[in-house]
Amino acid sequence: MADPETEYGLTWDKDGLTDILRSTFFDVNPRIDHTVEDYLERIMDTLVEAINEHFEGIEWRISTTP
Repeated sequence: MADPETEYGLTWDKDGLTDILRSTFFDVNPRIDHTVEDYLERIMDTLVEAINEHFEGIEWRISTTP
């Protein structure tokens, strides 16, 4: 039986957010990822969505002082 927390190579943490480091979806697959560009093209949309999900509701500020 498949892991209920994993679907299509994506794994979620206890908060329901995509676990980028544990998800096999983001692993390099030499059978389909022949170049770095192939790899990035395959994961980019999902990675951006996962990152946005993690930072939703967080306010970013740019400071000019250390």
